[in-house]
Amino acid sequence: MGRNRNSNNYRGNGCNGQNEEVIVNPSQTVVNTTTNQRVVRNIHPTEIVNVNRTIIRNENYFPVTERTVEETIVENYDCGTNVNNNSNCRPFWNR
Repeated sequence: MGRNRNSNNYRGNGCNGQNEEVIVNPSQTVVNTTTNQRVVRNIHPTEIVNVNRTIIRNENYFPVTERTVEETIVENYDCGTNVNNNSNCRPFWNR
């Protein structure tokens, strides 16, 4: 038999004259993986702030003193000549 171009199979005569069939299978894929390790250093810094606080307390006092003042007001009225009748009194200012 001859070779069929549309097929992966080949039929021919073998070395010892027997009729052999050759089957070509799809390629086997072999994956070789090379693994490389690398170190990545992640640095996470921390800042500490020490605060020295001084509190100033302002105390404000407002003392109150109290005093009494004696006040005298003099009002002058002209009431005429009749001592027993004060209905005629009018304010009188010195000039």
